[in-house]
Formats: sequence, structure tokens, C-alpha cells
Amino acid sequence: MRNLRVKASRIKAQGGDIVAAQPFSRRQAVFNSKASEYAGQGVITTPGYLRLEQLLSTVGTPTSLSQINFNTLDTSGVKLATERRLKLADSFTITDISFYLGTGSAATVGAPTNAEQSVEKLNTFPNSGVTAIGATNSGILEAIYNGFLSLRVDTTTFLDSIPMRQFYRVGDVQAGIITATGGSTSNQSSWPLSMFGRSELLPTIELNGQSNIEFGITLPSTVAYTQVASTFTTAVIILNGFLNQGAATVQRNIQRRLR
Repeated sequence: MRNLRVKASRIKAQGGDIVAAQPFSRRQAVFNSKASEYAGQGVITTPGYLRLEQLLSTVGTPTSLSQINFNTLDTSGVKLATERRLKLADSFTITDISFYLGTGSAATVGAPTNAEQSVEKLNTFPNSGVTAIGATNSGILEAIYNGFLSLRVDTTTFLDSIPMRQFYRVGDVQAGIITATGGSTSNQSSWPLSMFGRSELLPTIELNGQSNIEFGITLPSTVAYTQVASTFTTAVIILNGFLNQGAATVQRNIQRRLR
């Protein structure tokens, strides 16, 4: 009888060959590709994520909001406690992107301490029932979801425009809303799926820690945003994918050989 077993492929690595799992999903196929590309040069590829955040306002007076720019590299700007940025020696392969509005309480408006930042909540739409957003800002922040997300690396635009509405999610229960007649107010919005607010990215994009990386959200028009007293609000991008530890220089060398 014919042997129907599938022979597993092998990936050459410095510490010994790796047996690659059958790529029955896109993520496994991407992992196999990255491992094949890097393992022979001592680079370890593992599942990981990056989290980039930007405060919408640091004052309690109207702020002109038209563009939200994010720092991607570990050494850029002031890093919030909940951020996880790309180290200069690494590269990161993005498989999907999530966007949220982060909210929380702050003794100083728009300037959370690390402890205050660490307990922020992630919202998948501008809910008027959330204290840090409120009724007025709920309408104003819709401008973010009518804008677009772009990505520029060095001199190349890799994402020209992803519609922000792609990340908009409103579950069947919203914080601050009465759950039923005579019922109590819900203090949490529903979160029915893993990383609710996530959208798959096709094709995959690899970020290099030695590059100039510019993630930005462009609103359709300038809006006047005022942070609610004793609160803070952030724009949050979470990138899921694979962290390639120590791959920044290796990837650069591979790109040079392909030219």
C-alpha cells in the first residue's frame, strides 16, 4: 500500500535543523518563510506584537487634531508604559493591525502616570458613555474613523491608505448604557472576538529597526478636541505578527543582494 505520509520540510539553522510544521494557515506559512530566511544566520523568529500609542491631547483646552503620528522605534520620543516598540537590532513582520481608543483616569489631564496608563481600557469606537470621551468628543472622534492609516518606511510608502472605518466595532453591549429597562448601567463594552478591532494585513510587511518608520492617521479635516478633566485618551495601534530577533542588519544585507 502506498505510503501517504507527508514528509516534513526542514529549515537549516545554526543550532541544528528545524522541522517546519505544515502551513495549514497563513500565519504558519509566514512563520515558515521567515524562519527559512533567517534561522541559518542565527536569527530567532517568534510570535510577537508591537503596541504604538499617542496621546490625543495633553491639555484641557481645545486642541487642533488633524494628524496622529506614532513613534515605532524604541528610542524615539517619550514612550508610554503600555507601549511595546521595535528595538533597533530587530525586525518585525506584520500579519494584522488593530486600532483602539485607549481611555483612563489621570490626576493631571492628558498626562497619565505609568500606573494610570497601565490600567487604561481599549475601546473599539468613540463611546459617549465612556467618561474620558463624553458626549461631545464622541461625535468629534468619529473624524478619526473617517480618516485613513498610512505607513512610510524611509522613502517608500508601503501603505498609502487603509480606511480607519475598517477597525470600527460596536458590540451588542456598550459601556455606560442601561442594559435593560430598570436595569443597571454596563461598565464594560462587549468584546466578542480575540483582539476585537483587528484587521488582517495583506500583504505582510516587515519593519526594520534601522529604518525611519512613519505610521500616521490622517483625519479628513481639522477638528477641535478637548480632553475631559481628570482623564486621558490615546490612539492605539497594535501590530500582530512575528518578531525577528537581531534581524535588522541581516534583512538589510538580504535586500542588497536582491538588488
